[in-house]
Amino acid sequence: MEVYVLVPVRKTVVAKVVGTLMLVLAVVSLLAVCLTSGITLPVALVCGIVWFVLMGNSKEFEYSYFDGEVRFAKVLNKNRRKSLGSYPMDDVIQIAPAGDRSVSQYEREGVKVIDYTSHDKDTAYYDMVLKKEGETLLIKFEPDDKYLEAEVAAFDQQDLTALSDNAKEAMLRNLKA
Repeated sequence: MEVYVLVPVRKTVVAKVVGTLMLVLAVVSLLAVCLTSGITLPVALVCGIVWFVLMGNSKEFEYSYFDGEVRFAKVLNKNRRKSLGSYPMDDVIQIAPAGDRSVSQYEREGVKVIDYTSHDKDTAYYDMVLKKEGETLLIKFEPDDKYLEAEVAAFDQQDLTALSDNAKEAMLRNLKA
């Protein structure tokens, strides 16, 4: 059984402000085109294009767990999907809630950090540490309860060294809460 999660990524405040400003400038430029010569037409077109690029795009991260493999993908505008990585559970060293002491040692070692979160401050996320081709990766992601249950079951079938006691207790606490 495949378990997957879709997490929409929030637009930053800067993107929202710049997008709104570009829309206002495009409308003002179009009004100026109507009242004057066509000099402001290129400004209106550029502002309109920038607004469309900043505000018209949606991005989601997809996490899936299937047959002992964790997969990450990016979904753009709800129709284009780009694979970001696929990792067997054998490569996973640690899974823990963000900020857990069992993962903090990896943050200090200069490992490559990959952020697949929504950037929503009120949403709890998890850290997954894994080794792939000699490189240590720290992946930040936001699994739901069903996804966590599937991963905990996978760890129960493997050796439990990859999942610290604190991390497993925290994961199970979050599942019950």
